[in-house]
Amino acid sequence: MKFLLLVFSVTLATLIGLVNRTSRVIVTEAADCRVMVHDIAGSYEGDCHKGKAHGMGKAIGKDTYEGEFKKGYPDGEGTYTWINGDYFEGTFVKGQREGEGKMVYASVNADSILTGYWEDDLYQGAESGNSE
Repeated sequence: MKFLLLVFSVTLATLIGLVNRTSRVIVTEAADCRVMVHDIAGSYEGDCHKGKAHGMGKAIGKDTYEGEFKKGYPDGEGTYTWINGDYFEGTFVKGQREGEGKMVYASVNADSILTGYWEDDLYQGAESGNSE
């Protein structure tokens, strides 16, 4: 009986250790993994590389961003939500809206939606400026 209890205890301790190691890889505290955009720097959960958010993640500060990161910046596909409820879904490059996306301005009566293309964080219009 003592032997079975010992085996059970060792097995349980091993499983708990594996779970803890796995969760440390998946969840990273902001102190260990920097987000380079001030308004979303606070808490961060996601992939990290060389001390910066890199890969898929979620950053929460005054505003929130969930999506792809590169070198600490929103970069790739993601959703940025401002404190007032407005949000942008689309492509980011080095923390700025770039390429195709949808901006939703939250309102009490009805949301306003602006769909199109952004360059250097500024709306360029409904059509891409690129000719292919």
